[in-house]
Amino acid sequence: MSELIGKTESLCPECLKTIPAEKIAEGDKVYLVKTCPDHGTFKVLIWRGVEDYKDLERYSCVKSKPEKIAVKNSGTCPEVCGLCPDHIQHTCLVVLEVTNGCNLKCPICFASANERYKFHPSLEEIRKMFQTIVEYVKHPIAVQISGGEPTIRDDLPDIVKMGKSMGVDYIEVNTNGVRLAEDINYLQKIKDAGVDSLYFSFDGITGDVFLKTCGKDLLDTKLKALENCQKVGMGVTLVVVVSRNVNFHQIGDIIQFAKKWIPTVKGVHFQPLSYFGRYPSMPRDDDRVLLPDLLKAIEEQTKGELRADNFIPTSCANVHCDAKSMSILMEDGTLFPLTQRALGPPRETSQIAKKTRQEICDLWRYIEDSISSSSEEDLDGTWLGFIQRAKTHYLTVSTMPFQDVWNVETERLRNCCIHTVTPDGRLIPFCLFNINSINGKTLYRHEIFSKYRKG
Repeated sequence: MSELIGKTESLCPECLKTIPAEKIAEGDKVYLVKTCPDHGTFKVLIWRGVEDYKDLERYSCVKSKPEKIAVKNSGTCPEVCGLCPDHIQHTCLVVLEVTNGCNLKCPICFASANERYKFHPSLEEIRKMFQTIVEYVKHPIAVQISGGEPTIRDDLPDIVKMGKSMGVDYIEVNTNGVRLAEDINYLQKIKDAGVDSLYFSFDGITGDVFLKTCGKDLLDTKLKALENCQKVGMGVTLVVVVSRNVNFHQIGDIIQFAKKWIPTVKGVHFQPLSYFGRYPSMPRDDDRVLLPDLLKAIEEQTKGELRADNFIPTSCANVHCDAKSMSILMEDGTLFPLTQRALGPPRETSQIAKKTRQEICDLWRYIEDSISSSSEEDLDGTWLGFIQRAKTHYLTVSTMPFQDVWNVETERLRNCCIHTVTPDGRLIPFCLFNINSINGKTLYRHEIFSKYRKG
C-alpha cells in the first residue's frame, strides 16, 4: 500500500537534467521516485517514519525572500542559479572557498580536493567574493572560510582581516586541524586576525576511524589541535562525517568526548555521508544514514541523556534539512537540554532568517570561562548561577544531511539558506554547488572553479 504525500522536482543522476519527482509513503518509509525520459526511473529512501515526516511541516514558516538576485530568468531552477527569483529564503551562512588544495586526501571528501582543477584565488579575487557577500547578505553576516584546506595558505590571516574590514561580522574556518596541531603560532595569528570559531573535522575517537575516513590515523593530531585551541581560547565545533559502516556506533561516544572539552568545544555537528565528490556511487537504502536514524542513535547511545524530541528544525531551511539541540553542561557532568519539540515556531515568523543568522554568530563567539560579579560558591545552585554557567558551558548537537543527486529536491534547494559564493559573483545553495552525476559531472563546482586556475 503506497500513498502519494508530495510532488517536487529532482535531478537525473546520469544527465543532471531537472525531472519531475514524487514523494511516496510505503509502510513507514518515505521514498523519492523520479523518472528521466532518457535514463529511466530512480527510487531512493529519504525518511524513516511517515508520520514524523508529515508532522515536521508544523515547524515550517513563511520565508523571507532575498531582496537582491543575481540571475533574473526564473523557471530554470536549479540548472541556472545565482540566486534566481525562484529562491525563497535569505542567506544565513556563506561558504567561501579559498583553495581546493589540501594537505590530506580523504577518501570521502565532498570537494574532491586536489583533483581535476587547481583553485587558489588571489587576494583580489577573494576580495571580489567578499564584496558579493556584503552586497547580497544582510547583517549579521556569517562566513565560513573553506576549501580544500584553508590553513595551507600562509596568507589566511590577511584573508580574515580583509573580510572583517569589509563588513563581515563573524568568520569560521573549516579545517582538518593538521597545521593547527603543528603550529600554534599560526593558530594564534588567525585568531588575532579575527577568526571566531573553527569548523573542525573529527570523525571518531579511535584511530581506525580516521584510517578509513582520512586515509591515516590522525587521532593524536586531532587531540593536539584541540589542546592548542584550548590554549589560545579558540572555540570549536566538531564535525563528524557519519558512515553506517565506519563510525555510526561512536555517535554517543563523540558526544561524551565533546562534553569533556567544553567550553573549548561549542558543538558537535553530525554530517551523514552524502554521495558526491569522491563518493558518487548510488547508495543502498540500508547504507544511507537518514536524519531520523541519527536522532534515534543519539538517544540510544547517550542512554536518553539527549532524546530525539530534544531536536528541532531551525525552520530557516526546509524542515527536513536539519535538526538541532542545545544543552547546558551541569556541574555533575550531565547535559540539560533546552530544546524540545513543542508547537513549533509560528508560521508568520518572517524574521526567521535574521534570527538564524544571529544565533549562528552568537554560538561562534568564544566567551571566557569566568564569572565576574560573584564567586562560584555564591552562585552554586541558584538561578543566576545557571544563567552564568549557560554562557560558557553549553553544547549544541546538530545534523544536516547534505542532498546528493539521488535524493535532491528542488523545493529544498529553493528554501536553502547556506550558500557558496563564487568568483563570478553568485550565491549558490551549498548542496547544489557540490552535487555531481554518477559520472562525476557537476552543474557548478568544476565548471566555475576550473576557470580560475592559479600556477
